[in-house]
Amino acid sequence: MRLLGHAHRSLDPKGRLMLTPEFRDQFLAETPDGRLVLTIYQGQIIGITPEQWDAFVSELEKPATPSPTLQNIRRVAFAGYVEVVLDKQGRIQLPTHLRKSGRLERDVVLVGGGKCMEIWDKDRFEALLEQTPEDVSTEMAQANIKLPF
Repeated sequence: MRLLGHAHRSLDPKGRLMLTPEFRDQFLAETPDGRLVLTIYQGQIIGITPEQWDAFVSELEKPATPSPTLQNIRRVAFAGYVEVVLDKQGRIQLPTHLRKSGRLERDVVLVGGGKCMEIWDKDRFEALLEQTPEDVSTEMAQANIKLPF
């Protein structure tokens, strides 16, 4: 699954979010029954498949004695967990606890995060786009990441 791009959306009064056709089709290709897992990760709401969730949990549970920071990431992700199902219109229900955690009111942005979908508050996403990117060249070199351009 490769989720790319972004789209502006509005939550309806019941907290439902219409996925883009591209995102919907990619999730349905991975989970024909339309199930997605939503949770909180790095302050954002993410959407992943149930299989990705299982792999995510396995990775987070590897350290027997995690650092306080990792333990907090686990707490937040596990507390945020909810499984939702795409309805016939391609919508998902965003529970109140996730809307509150993601600071989502009405206007949101669906962001392709590669292997996951991110759901951002519109103003917070626009502020992110306006930031000057940090220099990550050292980190990329250490990870042996070479850009093809």
